[in-house]
Amino acid sequence: MSVRLHEEHTSLLIKLLQMNTITPMETGLPSEITRAQLLYANYAVNRLGGEVVYHESIDKGQLGEEGIPLSIYERAAEMGPGFWNNQTNMVIRFGPKRPAEQTIMFNFHMDTVDGRFPASFDGDLFIGRGAVDMKGPGVALLAGIEAAIQQEPALLDDLTLLIQCVAGEEGGAMGVYGTKVLVDTGYIGRLNVFAEPSDGVYFDRSSTSMTARIVVLGDDATDDAPHTGHNATVLLGFLAHTLMKELTGRIEGEGGKMCIAGIHTGKMHNKVYGQGQLLINLAYTSVESGRRMERWLEEVYRAALDLFTSEFSSLSAAVRTARDAHDICHLTWLKRGLPVLSNRDPALEGLLNDLGWKRNPDDFAEHAFTCDAMWAQHPDYYTIVFGPGSLGGNHAHADGEYIELQELEKYAGQIRDLVCAYHEHASMLKSRVEEMMR
Repeated sequence: MSVRLHEEHTSLLIKLLQMNTITPMETGLPSEITRAQLLYANYAVNRLGGEVVYHESIDKGQLGEEGIPLSIYERAAEMGPGFWNNQTNMVIRFGPKRPAEQTIMFNFHMDTVDGRFPASFDGDLFIGRGAVDMKGPGVALLAGIEAAIQQEPALLDDLTLLIQCVAGEEGGAMGVYGTKVLVDTGYIGRLNVFAEPSDGVYFDRSSTSMTARIVVLGDDATDDAPHTGHNATVLLGFLAHTLMKELTGRIEGEGGKMCIAGIHTGKMHNKVYGQGQLLINLAYTSVESGRRMERWLEEVYRAALDLFTSEFSSLSAAVRTARDAHDICHLTWLKRGLPVLSNRDPALEGLLNDLGWKRNPDDFAEHAFTCDAMWAQHPDYYTIVFGPGSLGGNHAHADGEYIELQELEKYAGQIRDLVCAYHEHASMLKSRVEEMMR
């Protein structure tokens, strides 16, 4: 049964959609994420009695070096200390601090991808950057928790709820300075629900991505004498074609996905560009398959350079590029070696099944996606991804991103039912423990 979102909820969501919380990972510019988190917290504290127990930016020293995407350090170097100061994370707690067994953690990210368009709500449809990914579901979380407390006024006497409102999910940051930091700090529960558009099912597995950057660092030339320079456009175009052709089948056979993300050299018609870059994203569903994909890409890349030299060395306009290809072209991994979400829990799966929640389908590769939930794995915890809408169907990351009011209200009802069911589950476990100790 759905939970009605009242005017305060819709007003909060519209205000959040109007705020610029675009990740600096994509723009190099600060955002309003801290102000948006404070607005969100104001409702949770004043209406629901929540407490902000964490609201800080991180010190880059907390990250270490291993597994941190290179793009984070590159962007931070460009922006200076303002990058870290701007990227705050928040935790709101309902009820006192308790052991993980008596705690549910919810996570949603306030940062969005680049691109802004007017936010609107016509009574049925919310439109705006973050509507489905993830400001809309974040507000529905509050509505669901509010409804659970109203249904069971004593709920917080022996159950604690956490909401992580994080930065660093989008733009290739992979949650390393958001969710990972909060989990490492101890803000986690026996059950952890990551709000992401999941198309009607919940996932206890998710993929993770690695990103390769191929750069060409050659010499420019004029269109009147193209042979005097290096043609980065031709070389990168050839590499994109060859990598896509040779790797797609192998990667999909591993249950992964390959994305040729983009080539950039230049925009002028009367110039040969000697410098440029190609970005390639690979999603993998296990650490082992990720290592294989990494090795395959590097092997095919080297073979493609050899092939380019062979095929283009007789073309006068490309002879210099062909001769110097291995010297001017370089592959760097922006991110790789990150974990994937993969966990099971028969007891909590049974609880979710009783609520009518459906687990991820067997043809997981067809539905694989990447999110921060990978950081919340632990032998004693169960971490799932579940949220309203779908990434493709609701135009997430695209113009016209939207979500229907009824989708948010359905999700709020599901959150209410989950909280109440888990409260009963935790109470039964607590009673059994108390009986055993008598």
